[in-house]
Amino acid sequence: MYSDELNHASIIDGIRAARASVRVYRHCDVDHLDSLIAQHPESPAIVVTDAVFSMDGDLAPLDDLADLCAVTDALLLVDAAHVVLGPSIPSSAVIVGTLSKTFGSVGGFLAADQHLVDLCVNSARSFIFTTANSPAEVAAAHCALMICCSAEGAELRSQLRSNVDLLSPGHPSPILPVLLGSEERAMEVSHALLAQGLLVPAIRPPTVAAGTCRLRIAVSAAHQPSDLIRLGSALSELGVDL
Repeated sequence: MYSDELNHASIIDGIRAARASVRVYRHCDVDHLDSLIAQHPESPAIVVTDAVFSMDGDLAPLDDLADLCAVTDALLLVDAAHVVLGPSIPSSAVIVGTLSKTFGSVGGFLAADQHLVDLCVNSARSFIFTTANSPAEVAAAHCALMICCSAEGAELRSQLRSNVDLLSPGHPSPILPVLLGSEERAMEVSHALLAQGLLVPAIRPPTVAAGTCRLRIAVSAAHQPSDLIRLGSALSELGVDL
């Protein structure tokens, strides 16, 4: 398996559970991935990546990854936990995702060809030995999906895009990292914001590498513009640039 170096911990745990050999490629570096695959042409390849990276909020180069997988006959596996209805995921990819973020429920899903779905249903320990969702959880997720696909969902996404642009114009996702370096500085700023009624968690090792501690701002369509303007002003007063 070939894994992006910034893939989520749950992906890393899944690879370990599968007892697969893994080669890690530099973050979003398709050329590096290509060179690694070329070094092992005899081995079937599975490329696994987040669609949106949870601690940086940047996007995987999915089209480029899909093109490379087509040329090398590799399987592309995309974790879409932090994205719904975008970015556009290539149709050739296997998609896994969660119902516990945007959909506000619990559980997850696999979208793939039927033969691969059947294989996982019959051999994936993490599926076989997990309790099924309750009807209420399924109903909640289904309702959220219907909203996402409706005019209301389009309006919410438009509002979310506007909210993100208030803090970081053009940033590709609602996850905004504010790199601060040390644990002490990250905790200091997080606590100072909390004292002003602004909840922005500090992210520290082992979630991120030492020296890359940060604040993780998660923007929502439910935020009022005034909330975000106040956050931006508070960060500026603390000497922090977005």
